[in-house]
Amino acid sequence: MKKVYVLPNLFTSANLFCGVLAIVLALEGKYLFAAAAIFAGLIFDFCDGVVARLQRTTSRFGMEYDSLADLVTYGVAPVVMIYQLHVVETGGSLRTGLGVMFLFVACTALRLARYNVQVQEAKKGHYLGLPSPGAAGALASLVAVMHRYGEWGGRGEIQPFQAHFFVLATLPLAFLMVSTIRYPALVQMFRPRGKKPFVHLVIMLLALGAMLFFIEAALFLCFAVYTVSGPARVCYRALTRRTQPERELRPAEATDFSKRPRRRPRRPGRFAAQGEESRTVHRLDGDAGARARAGKAGFSTEQDDR
Repeated sequence: MKKVYVLPNLFTSANLFCGVLAIVLALEGKYLFAAAAIFAGLIFDFCDGVVARLQRTTSRFGMEYDSLADLVTYGVAPVVMIYQLHVVETGGSLRTGLGVMFLFVACTALRLARYNVQVQEAKKGHYLGLPSPGAAGALASLVAVMHRYGEWGGRGEIQPFQAHFFVLATLPLAFLMVSTIRYPALVQMFRPRGKKPFVHLVIMLLALGAMLFFIEAALFLCFAVYTVSGPARVCYRALTRRTQPERELRPAEATDFSKRPRRRPRRPGRFAAQGEESRTVHRLDGDAGARARAGKAGFSTEQDDR
């Protein structure tokens, strides 16, 4: 490999830088800024994919490089923040912190590796398992909203029950990443498809305005709804299948073959009509040729008929 595409890989490098910055900020105890760095990495990760698709510069190298950057930003950075909150700030168990940290990073790596193998799943409108940006965004938004509205932000220090809650929230997110639950691909859902009603534009502007005033709560609500949407859909489908009774065939219906749907007769298509027309033309040409040959011979077909 001698040449690579520069612009998409620059956005991927910015995503990697945001992940490293989030780790450094978390080690220094600046957890709110660390969460902001994770969100910035998520924006750069979205931009590199959009730029690569628009310029048609997708490559195998870019996909592998993007996965490595995502492992740092979405796998290592969030759990370093949770580890610091659980072990350093509140004096939690070191084994618990290391175990949760390893489990989340390993599940993120497995999720990214499976995505690289099954890269066509996003083109079908869904992801297999919770995407790693969704899991990292859920943890980062949880830390941000607890820092803003919880006792942590008022007193300037985190409470032990909050740190335990962070650890408990990390485990189901790790499990959802390696699960087979389908999640919608938001890039495919929000792709512009023609004109939309004017009300949609007004609703989007109001939502953006609300996010500016309550950005922490809005981000947490968005990531929480997206995370819960997968298991909720599975539960809903399971309940609807159980409530709908299966229709059993009666003995008369099972043995009576006259009630089967009849096959519709096939209509002659365009090619069949053309074939019939060509046969008619050939027949007429043959009759005309016979009359011409008879005229050259000195007698007509009408005299033969007589």
